[in-house]
Amino acid sequence: MGKNDVWIAATASVVEAVLLTTDADFDHLDPRFLKRIWLDPASGKVPS
Repeated sequence: MGKNDVWIAATASVVEAVLLTTDADFDHLDPRFLKRIWLDPASGKVPS
């Protein structure tokens, strides 16, 4: 994880926000530390 991703994850966790992302950098934090929803960058949709 990059430094900016750490700040994003920490903020999302503290405010109990759902994190929307188009990459896999936050996968290892879901669901223990935060709720993450991955969006397919090609379609902009959440995979089923």
